[in-house]
Amino acid sequence: MYVTRKTLRYAAVPAALLSSLPAQAQTRDHAPVSLQSARRMAQDAPGSESWTYAKPIGVFQKYRSLIVDPTTVYQGPDAQFEDIDYAARSKFAAIITEEMRLELAKSFPAPARPQADTMRMKITMLGAQKTVGGLATATRVTPLGFATSALKSALGKKGSLTGSVLYAVELYDARTNELLLAAVRRRTPDPLDVPATLSTTDTVKAVARELADGARKRLEDLTGVRGPQ
Repeated sequence: MYVTRKTLRYAAVPAALLSSLPAQAQTRDHAPVSLQSARRMAQDAPGSESWTYAKPIGVFQKYRSLIVDPTTVYQGPDAQFEDIDYAARSKFAAIITEEMRLELAKSFPAPARPQADTMRMKITMLGAQKTVGGLATATRVTPLGFATSALKSALGKKGSLTGSVLYAVELYDARTNELLLAAVRRRTPDPLDVPATLSTTDTVKAVARELADGARKRLEDLTGVRGPQ
């Protein structure tokens, strides 16, 4: 593996120092240090919180079933949960698991045991930002707020005072444990999704739904599986 000076610099930083770095800079500087696939991923654009690794598309064509593991809460020194307590983190992880399993089952059945055509998906919740309940909703319901939110939605930007979820998705061959795909993303609800602004839990639910829908469609594209019509 090619080792850059940047890689060596981060390797020399103690875990205690990493945890003191500004939360917003961490995934913009390096992939989550304790994530199994971190060394395989490359940053999609300098300074972004988007990291990706993927096998060639032809590798995915044989897969027809999928096991979704329970979502785990990241314990690395560069976790980004601000002041969200452990109980809330566990609740949010369970919400993501439920949405992913319900949506992905529409196209990919979950076998009792891994088969030759089975993938295994592991989702790790790396961090979350709180939604300022009430204020976030107020920025959507006024005429000016709605217009501003509509513009942000069209531009793909996040809504005012609305939280977000930082997560990793890792996809493996369920039998061999070979890594097929890995990605780190930060997602926030569409600015026009008013119910998602009511609380941080509602924000996580909206993110989970969007993540699940996007994951199903992406896997359908990769595998050639025809989803629900």
